[in-house]
Amino acid sequence: MIIKGKKNRYLRSQAATMKPLIQVGREGISENLLNQLELLINKNELIKVSLLQNTIVEPSELIEALAEFDEKIVHIQTIGSKMVFYKKAPKIKYRKYSNELENIQ
Repeated sequence: MIIKGKKNRYLRSQAATMKPLIQVGREGISENLLNQLELLINKNELIKVSLLQNTIVEPSELIEALAEFDEKIVHIQTIGSKMVFYKKAPKIKYRKYSNELENIQ
């Protein structure tokens, strides 16, 4: 799934003021990290991830790992060591951004 145009711009603007919810350190990409990311993205829909200086992980590696882990997770933006990901929440009570995306044409 790819989000383009006004929808992508909306998600980027919402993520601009967010603080990273997950930081990837020297342990790199582990099963535990992917599970934590999935839990957070299912409740928040939009998350920001930060790669710390001591990590050996490249942004493209994390994007690939998340795509393999769950193909519904969409990469929105990468700026330096910060990345933004989106996934429509499975539970209706957690849908904040997806409701707005449906209204954007």
